[in-house]
Parts: sequence; C-alpha cells; structure tokens
Amino acid sequence: MSEIVPSPAPGGVGAEPIALVKSFTFDGGAGAGLSGSAITFFTVTGEVEIISLVPICDTDLTTSGAATLALGVTGNTTLFIAATTATGIDAALFWMTATPTANALAVPAALKNIAITDNIIGTVATANITGGVIRFQLLWRPLSAGSLVV
Repeated sequence: MSEIVPSPAPGGVGAEPIALVKSFTFDGGAGAGLSGSAITFFTVTGEVEIISLVPICDTDLTTSGAATLALGVTGNTTLFIAATTATGIDAALFWMTATPTANALAVPAALKNIAITDNIIGTVATANITGGVIRFQLLWRPLSAGSLVV
C-alpha cells in the first residue's frame, strides 16, 4: 500500500524555494552605515532555510575612515561573512568572503543551506559607511508554519 502525501501549500513548510532581491543604500546614518549600529537587511519570522545568499556590490562603498562590514544574524554577526574592509567592496564584485571577488565565485558553504531564526544583519565597525549600494539575491524556504523573510 502506498501512502498519499499532499503537496505543500505555496509558501508553507516544505514549499519550493522563494526568491527575494533587495538593494541596500548606505548613507552613514543609524541602521544605514553608522559604526556600531546593526543594519537589518532581511527581517526573518519563524524558522527558515537559506538556500543561497549572494551579495553583489552595485556601487562602491565609501567610508569616513577604515570601516568594516560583516554579514550575519542577530546573535551571530559573522555567520555568513567575516568583517570586510568596506572600501574593498566595489561595484561589480561578489561580496561572499572577506575578499570580494570579480567575475565568478562558487557560493561558499557559509552562504548556503543554513537554517536560521533571526534577522539577517550587517555589522559596521571602526568608522561609518557613508555611501554605496549592495544588492542581495536571496533564495529561501520556510521550515515552520508562518515563516517569512522580507
């Protein structure tokens, strides 16, 4: 006897991955590049799996000094990418390691197949990031009822 298993509802537990693209513009203000303040790139509700997260710089980052930027989650601020010298994150570079790369790069293990329950944040340290744009390509899947990433 075979068991009939219903297909998951769109956006429900076990659903197909959901694509989300966000661009973030730094301006040096609170929550937008001010040293010592977290930047919320994605708000996470419930349990989700990050299938892949690919940050791409669209406009060179500028700073008021030797600023660094790390990518992680609340409570683990370097989960995805360690602190990176912000002025090294330039247009057309993939920011997937502490050394941004041009042209092509395999998505590192730290940016794929990660289960999280907290917001995806950037942590700015040392000085302010006063300008620049990073685009985030996110592919995620819900792991619990009502999970959401925005």
